[in-house]
Amino acid sequence: MRARRPAIVLLLATSAAACGPNTAPAPDVSVNDVSVNDVSATDAPSSPDVATVEDATTTPDATAPSGDPTWWRDIKPIADQMCNNCHVAGGIGPMALVDYATVRPMARLIANQVRDRIMPPWMPREGCRDVRDSRALTDAEIAKFVAWEAAGAPEGNMADYRAPAARPNTSRPLPARDGDIVVQPSGMYLPNQSLTDDYHCFIMDPALTTTRDVIGVRVTPGNARIVHHVILFEVRERSLPDLQRLDDAEPGPGYTCYGGAGVNPNVRAGTDGDLVDMSVQMVTGWAPGGVAGYFPTGTGVRLKPGSRLVMQVHYNLQAATRGMNDRSRVDLFLADAAASTQQAFWLPQANQSFTVPAGVPPTDPRATVVSNFRNTQLPVRIFGVAPHMHTRGHSIRVEAINASSASTCLVDIPRWDFHWQQGFFFQTPYRTAAGAMGDTFRTTCVYDNRPENQPYVDGVQVAPRDLRWGEGTNDEMCLNFFYVSI
Repeated sequence: MRARRPAIVLLLATSAAACGPNTAPAPDVSVNDVSVNDVSATDAPSSPDVATVEDATTTPDATAPSGDPTWWRDIKPIADQMCNNCHVAGGIGPMALVDYATVRPMARLIANQVRDRIMPPWMPREGCRDVRDSRALTDAEIAKFVAWEAAGAPEGNMADYRAPAARPNTSRPLPARDGDIVVQPSGMYLPNQSLTDDYHCFIMDPALTTTRDVIGVRVTPGNARIVHHVILFEVRERSLPDLQRLDDAEPGPGYTCYGGAGVNPNVRAGTDGDLVDMSVQMVTGWAPGGVAGYFPTGTGVRLKPGSRLVMQVHYNLQAATRGMNDRSRVDLFLADAAASTQQAFWLPQANQSFTVPAGVPPTDPRATVVSNFRNTQLPVRIFGVAPHMHTRGHSIRVEAINASSASTCLVDIPRWDFHWQQGFFFQTPYRTAAGAMGDTFRTTCVYDNRPENQPYVDGVQVAPRDLRWGEGTNDEMCLNFFYVSI
């Protein structure tokens, strides 16, 4: 009797790009001894315009009346914990916020950004499922920044500094070392200069002889100005001839790969103790704003012996960035070979058939796109979600709806920002029903297609046009990934 393919797996199969259609392809990426910036790089985040120098600076008094917040006692502990994973030398923040001399001239700008909850960037609203590793400041912390600036941004006494205590529901950081597997091209790659959006796949042989589980990832784009996203796939041994044909069809390392890795997923019932087997699966992904870290404790993405790892990089080019090259990198951290790890999957849900007319505001019903999928076969546990839109995105919401039409909000992002995307792992997983009482997963995307919300291309704001699903940065997507176990 043929095993039935789980509905949740069919979702994966239908969303992966199938391609054409006997030897294993030679890897064009390798393990390298390259220094790693422990901060996961992102595309340059947008910053509010500063109208005048006076608006952005303060001339403070280094002394503070008793009771006023000071840099050493009140502000630096928060900055060290919540700001300086990005705002350090070599980090993604536009300035370092490590020492008083650097921070002092920007006190007003910093206070305004914190007060308006623009920084630290944290898009989910409260009231949905609790997530771990929140970057949101408390009201009391925001009040300290505002009061500190109002008092003249005093320095205070270094002896008052205390290292911040660990915040609740915060994951342990990845170790400050190379990953157990490092995926990186053997040299710099110059994107196709005739394209605005170049999707390129690089192949690596991780030389696995046993099954291993990926439990943590760090993605470091080599050139954040041109890298739109990075997705790492595993292509298993039985599909290596297809991978070889793709690699042979183009000169140089790797191949063009719109949509996915270009290999048919060939999903089937699990073998060798796996719940699900497939020819290709997503291991991890990064978009601007993504952070490094571990997957939920006890879970991991399973890699099989003989597989290849394929790193897809989407390059978006404009006049100012043409001629720039890139060498992005993915570090994978593996569970101990003897560890008991629950097999997890990244499962995408998307609406690829929509049109948002040119010029419509987010309040127009035509600006809303919905994707529904009902789980009718197997129960799953959802450990987290990773929503994705492009530059006209206004808001996105992911929810689970049970047979009684009761909705459970998984994540709600009311103010989408393309530059601050990431996955959100729940403090406790959401367990879904299956069968006739199965949950429906719903992703709702709202767009702002008004003239004033159009992106700039080569320094010129483009005119509104009808938005449809597309691979280009100037197209749109309504997409969410679920991190699940079956």
